[in-house]
Amino acid sequence: MTASEQRPHGTHLPERFEMPENHLDVVVSPGSIDTSRRASLKTTLIAVVSMPLFFLLAFTICYVSASHAPVPHDLALTISGPASITDPLAEMIDDEAPAAFDVTQTISADDAREAVAKREAVGAVVVDGSDVTTVIASGGGALATQVVQTAGQEIADELGGVNTVEDASPLPADDPGGSVLFFLLVACTVGPFLSITAISQVLRKARTRTYVATAAGAAVLVPVIAFSMISLYVDYGVTFGTVAAVLGVAMIYAFTVGLLATFFTKVAGQGGVLLVILFLVALNFPSAGGTAPESMLPPFWQVLHQGWLGAGAFEQMRNILFFAGDGSHRWLMQLLIWTATAAALVGLVTVRDRRRSAAGDVGHDADGNSPSVGAAVVG
Repeated sequence: MTASEQRPHGTHLPERFEMPENHLDVVVSPGSIDTSRRASLKTTLIAVVSMPLFFLLAFTICYVSASHAPVPHDLALTISGPASITDPLAEMIDDEAPAAFDVTQTISADDAREAVAKREAVGAVVVDGSDVTTVIASGGGALATQVVQTAGQEIADELGGVNTVEDASPLPADDPGGSVLFFLLVACTVGPFLSITAISQVLRKARTRTYVATAAGAAVLVPVIAFSMISLYVDYGVTFGTVAAVLGVAMIYAFTVGLLATFFTKVAGQGGVLLVILFLVALNFPSAGGTAPESMLPPFWQVLHQGWLGAGAFEQMRNILFFAGDGSHRWLMQLLIWTATAAALVGLVTVRDRRRSAAGDVGHDADGNSPSVGAAVVG
């Protein structure tokens, strides 16, 4: 429209927002990015470098801070025997390693063993005269068992007796370090969120139901395929029912990951990948207890372990495989809370998108998808 042209009376035409080039460093209004135009070199470089750099920094900082020097923090240790013996032993442990152990005393050797079997204690030291039996649970974390064995040996040396080690939850011979189960958790994380990422790239206008269906499909296939591959190398020596229970937990976890990835994608577009990296990788893996058990993590990561989704899934699978379920559903409940929360978040996003569509939001399509800066970069 030239300066001499006149608009019809009563009409208001929207002004066209002109951009000579797409830039990440320019603030624009919703819908103003022209995805048909190629981005500037500066924008392209930022987009190419930012994601791997963010992953490198987040993953390295989180993982190294969690596991670079594992030492016990309030490791639950039960000592059984006469109070005249256990009292000075508990004081000795507290003096030599303050805040390293959370010592519980009992006069019953059976109670001490049961505490380990039910995961109420990481280990136990049963005193019988001058001799000692150190009860460990390798299935609960190999690093922690080494600490418990060292404590048991020091107590035996103090009493002048012999230390015998008893494993209440041995690991399979094919996996003496107990690390393979953690790889199942990794597979059940990476598989679903990569599936969601692929859908967001291939079907840019896919509806939320497509994302949820993809998450459900990945939740069924990924755990089965991953556990089948693991079984080629590790024989856990458990029944079909135990394997089915482990796969059930893995499927719930994988579906939760898929729902969260869907939520992040719907909220942040292609930038949702950064949120996935932060919440489902950088914070999730170190706090799960796979590389270092909870009792060997720094305090911050111990707190995260008590509430994060990866820890809920991993510890419940540990319970089933190595502790016969231990009669507790505490970790399963932690996981299910995340599942319910993720489903609610996806539901809220769906409602938001429908309202935008009904209101005729020009910046979004019928399912709330908006033109993204990422689309402009690759366009």
